[in-house]
Amino acid sequence: MAKTTPPVKLNETVQLTIAKIRQNGMGLAWANPEKTYPVYLADAMLGEVVEATIIQVDKLSAYGRIERVLQKSAGRIDADRDYLLEAGTAPLVNWAYPYQKAWKQSLVKDNFASKGVDVEVAEPVTMDQDVPSYYRNKTVVPVKWQNGKLLSGFYQRGTHELVPMEDYFVNDKRLDEVIVIVRNILEKLKISAYDPDAQEGAIRYIMVRRGYYSKQLMVVLVSNDEVLPKQDEVVKAIVEALPDLTSLILNKAPKKDYVQLSAVNETLYGQDQIEDSLLGKRFLIGPNSFYQVNPVMTEKLYQTAADLAHLKKTDLVVDAYAGIGTIGMSVADKVDRVIGVEVVPGAVADAQKNLALNGIENATYILRDAPEQFVEWQQDGIKPDVVFVDPPRRGLTPELIEKTPLMAPDRVVYVSCNPLTAARDVALFEDEGYFVTGPVVPVDQFPQTAHIETVTVLSKKR
Repeated sequence: MAKTTPPVKLNETVQLTIAKIRQNGMGLAWANPEKTYPVYLADAMLGEVVEATIIQVDKLSAYGRIERVLQKSAGRIDADRDYLLEAGTAPLVNWAYPYQKAWKQSLVKDNFASKGVDVEVAEPVTMDQDVPSYYRNKTVVPVKWQNGKLLSGFYQRGTHELVPMEDYFVNDKRLDEVIVIVRNILEKLKISAYDPDAQEGAIRYIMVRRGYYSKQLMVVLVSNDEVLPKQDEVVKAIVEALPDLTSLILNKAPKKDYVQLSAVNETLYGQDQIEDSLLGKRFLIGPNSFYQVNPVMTEKLYQTAADLAHLKKTDLVVDAYAGIGTIGMSVADKVDRVIGVEVVPGAVADAQKNLALNGIENATYILRDAPEQFVEWQQDGIKPDVVFVDPPRRGLTPELIEKTPLMAPDRVVYVSCNPLTAARDVALFEDEGYFVTGPVVPVDQFPQTAHIETVTVLSKKR
C-alpha cells in the first residue's frame, strides 16, 4: 500500500481559507485542492483567510493555530479574552452576537438536512442582551497546584496544563467571586489538589450553584479522597468568608471512577439543597440535580415548549426524562394531569419533594425506564395527548421512539440540547408515523459557545 503523506508538516506556516464551522465551533479549512485533508482551527469564522501554524498532524487531519487573520469576517470582534479560547470554554467569544445567532440557526438546519428531514428553522430565541454573558447559575471548575500556586480555571485543549481564570465571562459574577474565595482558602491551608499526571491529591473541582431568584448559594468540594484534609479549618474559613452560603457539601468522587461528581455527598454546613424558582414554581436543587444552567433562557425554553404544545385544560401530559420535574410542573396548571417517568432514583425523590413544595396535586412521578413504562401505560389504556421528552446530549433511545407511538399521543414535544441527535431521532419518529409540524425553534441557552437547544413538535399523520 502506498504511503500517504499529509499535505502539511508540523510547525509549518500555511495560508488557509475557512470552508466550514464544525459542530463544536472549530473552523475547518482544506489543506489540499482535493478537499480530503482538513485542518481544524479555533477562533475562526466562515470565509476568513488566515495564516496558521500547524501544531498537530496525523494521517487524516491536522490542527492549526491562527497567527494572523488576513481577510476578516464582518462579524469578527476582539473580545480581548484569548484565555477562553485556550481552554475552549467560549469558542465564539470573538463573534458578534448576530453572527453567533445566524450560525446556530444554519447549524440546526444543516443537522436536520443531514438526516433527510426537511424543516423550517425559526429565528433563535435569545437573551435580551446585546452581548449575552454572565448567565450561568452553576459552574464546575478544576483546581491544580501549578508553579507553587493553587490555580482554578480550565485545562488547555489536549493538555494537563491549567489555564488560570478569574473571569469566566459566562458565569453569574458571584460564582466567579466564590470560586476565587474558596480557592484562596484552600491554597492558604495548603490543601492538596488532584494532579492528573501524578494521579493523586484531594480536591478535584470546586462546584458552585446559585439560585437566580433566591440568591441561595451552594459550594461543593469534589474530592478524590474520602476524607477532606483539615476539614474543620476549611469549613470554618469558607463559612466565615461567604455570608450568603446556604450549603457546603463534600462530594466524594475518586478519579478512578471516571465521574465528575459521584452520588456520595456529605453536608459539611447548612442545608442539603438550595431552592430556586422557575416560571413561578419552586424547586429544590441538590449537588447532583439536573437543573438548566441559564435561568433566564430556561424560562423562555420551557415557555416556548408549552406554547408550541398548544396545551388544553383537558390534556393528559407525559413528562419523560423528567429529572426533578421542571417541565411537567411548569405546565401542570395548564393541563388536566401530568404523569412523569425518570430512571434516576434521586431525581424522582426530588420531584416528589417539589410536588409537595408547590402543592401540585395533578402530577405524579414514577421511577422507571421510560420505554418500559410506556408499554405498561399502553396496556392500561392510558392515552396521553402530549408527550414531552428532554433527553441528555446523546438523545433518545430507539426503544423509546418505538414505544411512544403505542400510546398514540397527539403531539410529541422534543426539547433537545443537541440538534444532531434531535435530527437523528426525528427521522426515526417519521418512520413511526410522526412528522414535524411547524418550524423547529432554536433556543440559545449558551451564548458564546457552540451549543444550541431546539424545540421540535411532532404530530401523528392522520
